[in-house]
Parts: sequence; C-alpha cells; structure tokens
Amino acid sequence: MACQENEYLDDQKKCIPCRKCMPGQELSKDCGDGSGGDAQCVACPPRKFKDRWGHHGCKPCLSCALINRLQKSNCTATTDAVCGECLPGFYRKARISGQLEWECIPCTKQTPSSEPQCRSRTNLVKIAIPTVPPQDTALLALTSSALVIIVLVLLALSIIYCKRFWKSQCQRGEEAVGLQLPPLQPEMDLPPAIAVSSASKAQLGRSLLESQPLIRASGHGDCLAGVL
Repeated sequence: MACQENEYLDDQKKCIPCRKCMPGQELSKDCGDGSGGDAQCVACPPRKFKDRWGHHGCKPCLSCALINRLQKSNCTATTDAVCGECLPGFYRKARISGQLEWECIPCTKQTPSSEPQCRSRTNLVKIAIPTVPPQDTALLALTSSALVIIVLVLLALSIIYCKRFWKSQCQRGEEAVGLQLPPLQPEMDLPPAIAVSSASKAQLGRSLLESQPLIRASGHGDCLAGVL
C-alpha cells in the first residue's frame, strides 16, 4: 500500500513515520510519500529558523526592512526576527475588519491626519549631504592659486611684448621717415636768383611733408613727432 505524506517505506516494505528533528534542525532530505528513510537531522542554514519539533523544514527569517518596520530582535536558528513599529514616514493601513496590515506603507498627502507616524515631517529620514574631504579642499585651493599666478605671469609677459613691439615699430617708422625726406640745402647754398623769404621756406617745408605718403599712411604720429 502507499505511504502517507509524512511516512517512508523501510526495507521490510512497511510505512514508518518520518524522523522528527528538534528546533533549529531539519531533515537532510525530504521525507514522505514512501521516501526519505535515510534522511538525517542537520542544523538550519543561515537566515532560516525552526521553532518546534517535526519533520518539516526550516522557514526563512522575516526581514523587517522589506516591510518598512523597525527590527526589535534578530533571527536565530530557533526563533524568527521580531519587528516593531513602522519606520519614520510609514504607517500601517487598517483593513475593513479593523485589523492592521502587516506591511507599512509610505505617508502621502492623502494619509489621514489621525496616523501618528504621518503627522509631522520631522520624523522622516534625512538624506546625508556629501561633504568634500579636507585634503580635497586644500588641493583645490592650491590648484586655483597656481592658475591665478600663471594667468598673471602670462598677462605681464603680454604687456612687455606689446611695449617692445610698438617701440620697434616706432623706430622703423623714424628710420623710414629719415630715408624718405630729401635733404634740405642751407640758405647760404641757394643761388641768389632763387633765394626765398622765411615765410616761403616754411610753406615749402609743409608742402614737402604733405607730399610724403609714408607720413600720411603711418598711424604712429607720436613716434614721428620728434623726427618731423
């Protein structure tokens, strides 16, 4: 005949009740329906427990964090974990029968004000703001100072280069004007027939300067003032 779900078939073809293990232990293999006669009692694996005698296996421990509740005591091989009140910002919803739900749910704007866990937002868990380590702050300050010094040095070198560049341009302009201006003969070298008055000579000098294209085209009037 067939054995029941809690019996195994021995060597004499008789149905024998499965071995019972003490709390904190379970059978090494399933027993029942005619099989499992060679099963032995072994300790419950981690995160599982068994709180009474029997051939049944160990059960998973309760995780209070998964149901948003505080954990009052840890799970052992013989006892399950014990959960406390809801975490801050969560509450247990009541069923129609008046019994509270096992899992806590988050507080919302639609949550009744009668729920003590949802009356104040000061109970909510605050998110930690990451701070910059002191060594990183010092390194950042040192890097910023070095960049400022480099920028100031480059600015000073640019100013010096510009001054030298314009000075060289002025010197080239003066040399060019000296080459373009024709030599003026002294008054004593002019023949008596073409001697002119002082006013005529001044007018002749202005006409000569106006006829020089280099002077008109150059933008360095300050540099050429002394030469003229």
